Amino acid sequence: MGGRPVAMPEQAVILVGGLGTRLRPLTYRTPKALLPVVNRPLISYELEWLRRAGVRQVLLAVGYQADILRGALGQGSAWGLDLAYVEEEEPLDTAGALKNCAARLHGRFWALNGDLIFDFDPAPMVRQHCQKGAVLSLTLRRVEDISPFGLILRDECGQVTGFLEKVSEDPTGQRTVNAGVYLMEPEALESVPPGRPWSNERNLFPGLVASGATVLGFLPETMPYWLDVGRLDTYLQANRDLLSGALPWVRAETAAGASLEPGARIIPPCSLAEGVIVRAGAQVGPFVSLGAGVEVGERARLRETVVLAGAKIGRQAQLSEVVIAPEEAVPPDYQQQGGVVFSG
Repeated sequence: MGGRPVAMPEQAVILVGGLGTRLRPLTYRTPKALLPVVNRPLISYELEWLRRAGVRQVLLAVGYQADILRGALGQGSAWGLDLAYVEEEEPLDTAGALKNCAARLHGRFWALNGDLIFDFDPAPMVRQHCQKGAVLSLTLRRVEDISPFGLILRDECGQVTGFLEKVSEDPTGQRTVNAGVYLMEPEALESVPPGRPWSNERNLFPGLVASGATVLGFLPETMPYWLDVGRLDTYLQANRDLLSGALPWVRAETAAGASLEPGARIIPPCSLAEGVIVRAGAQVGPFVSLGAGVEVGERARLRETVVLAGAKIGRQAQLSEVVIAPEEAVPPDYQQQGGVVFSG
């Protein structure tokens, strides 16, 4: 994190109260934030980035499946952070969830959408935010196809001037969209009504711009990786990307407690967790993650697939670009390309 030293924020809020509807049925029993990507929880990638950015305390804005999240993540010692849980009784949307955390915020803070994996140097963003006295800075990314996104418009000084929702052409040529990572001052939340659903994108951000507040758009010089892991296809893509080395601090590994029978073949890159058994003649890979306690039957074939903890793959099954739900039993000779194996 180069450049002149800046005082980095020590608090962050991660929005993890959503239902994970786009990843159902996987999220019926497991919160989206806990779905494993290369055998570590999705949220752990944001926690790692925040720790590296100097954050000490992370407030998790929770709602749906809050007890499961709390039980799995604990107080955050595994990531060198202090985790606190701020629960909403009714869904409050994104800005409403941030407002629900306001009493526990003691200064400038990061706010993150909870389904992202990304990497960029935060120090230049903090420096710009402080130098220009911003109440809100939005991390931006540049895309080729703007049609699925809302554009964020900026002037020559980086001040956000407006928002265009899902247009086919960009009159400015900037092609900059929201990356879901925000740097905020506590006063940015003063206009949010407490206890009411309120949206960042529809209410808070446009309202701050209209009020004349200093709202900046920050486009990192480099963003080595960014992905919204909110759908089945991007969930599988995240697994492929990270196994391929998209984040230098994530490696494809085989746990010491995993075992391969004679004739079993692993085609890298793959991740095998503790207690995995790959039976004789099975072929696993490339781009496969096997969760804890997974068993792959004799002569089964798996590629570009995520098998969650405790699942059993029958002998001679053939699976490609599939996610196997936890504890599933895939029958012998079963074949599937794409989709989810989930019996409810």
